[in-house]
Amino acid sequence: MQAARIRMGALTRLSLSTTRSPLSVSRASLTQIWTQQERGYKTSVLEVRKSYVVELGGKLSVVLKRESSVLEVQDLFSGTKHTHRFRSDDMVEVTELIGHKCQFLYKAEGQLHLMDPDNFEMYEVPENVLEEKQIQMLLPDMLVQLSMFQPDPEQPGKPISIKLPAHAPYVVRETHPSAAQANKGTVFKNAELDNAIKVQVPDFVNVGDKVIVDTDTGKYVKRA
Repeated sequence: MQAARIRMGALTRLSLSTTRSPLSVSRASLTQIWTQQERGYKTSVLEVRKSYVVELGGKLSVVLKRESSVLEVQDLFSGTKHTHRFRSDDMVEVTELIGHKCQFLYKAEGQLHLMDPDNFEMYEVPENVLEEKQIQMLLPDMLVQLSMFQPDPEQPGKPISIKLPAHAPYVVRETHPSAAQANKGTVFKNAELDNAIKVQVPDFVNVGDKVIVDTDTGKYVKRA
């Protein structure tokens, strides 16, 4: 049976720096840290989620996607992507990354700038931790969850993922003629929001209205 292990260090409020690599710790020292911090639980490979950090073949990787029992991962050190196939009944030992509450400020030069609202610590996170559509969903002052890999508190952590709130409010900037009609008679039309995302909204929604949108699917939920 194949096995995968996840190792993760404690998250501390430490500013990230683009000039200091978070991967500068040697593999030998990381191995010692992982051994000291070994903990977790075993679960089916079918329960593995995106953004888990897993150890495969002695190398740490972050899970990019799972389809059935197939994991697409990216090496934390080299950035190389790999695909690993498991049997559907294989078990893996996992430890989830710790979420850290942050406030999104702005993006610039490929970096997302975040701030801890409690102690005002600043973070810079590469944009590529989010898909382009998710980046568009970000709003100034939006509270997000930042997950980081940081096995050594003396070393900068590596951001793994940013989780947006499930729903967020946006202002309708433009609408177009009705697009479709649902079975119950609700008429929908195309709309463009202030973040340039295009969605379908009920016909009663007008320009200037504020609507709630699902940040994962980009679909209209309700009028705010």
